[in-house]
Amino acid sequence: MDGSWSWRLPATLALVNKKDLDERDDCTIQAKKVEATMRRTPALVLALSGAAAALVAPPQALQPLQPRRAAAAGAATTSDETTAAAPTASNDANGHRRKTAAVFGFFGASDRELALIEKRYAKNGYDCVVVPSPVNEVARPSGWYKNFRRNARLGKDHELGRHFDVVHCMSGGFLNYYLTRGAGVPLACDTLLLDSTPILPKPRAFTTFARQFFRDALPVGWVVDLFPQPLHLFLIRTRWSFTAFRLRVQHWVLRRFGKHPRAWRDLTTRWLRVSSSAARRGNYEPIVAHAARVAFSRAPAAPPPKRAVFLHNPADPYLSRDDVLATVGAAERLGLDAAVHEVATNHVQTIFQKPRLIFEGALA
Repeated sequence: MDGSWSWRLPATLALVNKKDLDERDDCTIQAKKVEATMRRTPALVLALSGAAAALVAPPQALQPLQPRRAAAAGAATTSDETTAAAPTASNDANGHRRKTAAVFGFFGASDRELALIEKRYAKNGYDCVVVPSPVNEVARPSGWYKNFRRNARLGKDHELGRHFDVVHCMSGGFLNYYLTRGAGVPLACDTLLLDSTPILPKPRAFTTFARQFFRDALPVGWVVDLFPQPLHLFLIRTRWSFTAFRLRVQHWVLRRFGKHPRAWRDLTTRWLRVSSSAARRGNYEPIVAHAARVAFSRAPAAPPPKRAVFLHNPADPYLSRDDVLATVGAAERLGLDAAVHEVATNHVQTIFQKPRLIFEGALA
């Protein structure tokens, strides 16, 4: 699209039949469970904030997420689009190749939620691989190291080491995608769909996410605002700095005494040098830039995507709009066509509540 933004709106839906209405009810129930997942996971609270003890109620006190801030986007449609168009039977009958997709799920998504995502893609003609994003591996630097080492060890033998028509990153799943491609897994795609993301590898992004998580999770969410944001950010920065030092020592021991293949060991060493230096100096721009290069340009073992599509709600309180715009700009500077689709759905809710915005809009 020659560096310009593309704003697309889906077509107005026709009247749905009784079966569609039943499915709509099911989707609404599932969407509410998706939101509840983010609060049922105590580990997410611990991972996202060094101030968890001061802000978080006991796990049994956490209630289903009820967004307090209404999502609004002028460019989005207002109709309830809860069903996605199924692929025509003639495609298979005519021997057409089914499309492929890999979806990196959001923090702490349940198996049932991931299965529903897979079902959505299957209904729209995709063979889909859904990748969980465990909190203990994606929401904190020590988990990034563990994740990266495992991916680097597998390399070309990784189950995701192939080409997909679509790679869909949901919220924190963007970090999982980055740690997979960055570790030398030959994961390639035509379209990279960034849904309610990027959650960038820097303390400020995690502070923004964590504070909104607490507001929605706590019975009295306003108490979060009594805890100063600068102090919250300082605690996360400090924790990450100590973690970076520990990981450098741990990795040095593994390099000296572990029996690991040199190729993936050296790849992990280079990545750890970038990430730990960022934490030590308090400047995370180098690792943010590295994440952009790996995601949008040539990774160690994979070519760049052909295009990137950003799907987000401008009013999403879990995201920094500045981070979204900066990442769109980074993708364009790296030579990628970047399209932006704004929606009115809440964080990671589009595929559950209005899948047509994805399959007939963003991916059209």
